[in-house]
Amino acid sequence: MRFFNWDENLATGIPECDLQHKKLINMFNAIYDSIRLNIDKKALKEALDSLIDYFDKHFAFEEKLMEKYQYPEINIHREEHKNFKEALNKILQNPNEEINFLEVLKFFKNWWFNHILTMDKKYGPFLEAKMKK
Repeated sequence: MRFFNWDENLATGIPECDLQHKKLINMFNAIYDSIRLNIDKKALKEALDSLIDYFDKHFAFEEKLMEKYQYPEINIHREEHKNFKEALNKILQNPNEEINFLEVLKFFKNWWFNHILTMDKKYGPFLEAKMKK
C-alpha cells in the first residue's frame, strides 16, 4: 500500500521539478513502508533526515529557477518554504516526546500536496514560457 501516489495533476510542467517531486513521493513511500514494517527508530530518523535534506535541496532548486527567470511571486514562495521549515522544526524539536514518524509524514504529505496545487502549479506555466524563449 502506498502512502502517496504521483498524479499528473501534480505536474508543474517543469521536468526537473516534476522529477524531484516524484523522488520526494518515493521517499515518503519508503518511510511509510519502514514505519509499517516496524523498522528501528534510528533508521527511520536517518530516512527522515534524508527526506528533510532533499526538501531543502528541492526548495533551493525551485528558488534558484524563480530567481533566474524573475518569477514575480518568488518572495511569497520563499515565505511558504520558510514557514514549512519552521513548522517542521517545531514538530521535531520537542525533546520530551519521541518522534511520531507517521504524524510527521502526514504533516509532510498534507503541506506538500497543498503547496504543489496552490503554489508550484502557479510557477509552472510562467517558468515554462520563460524557458522556451
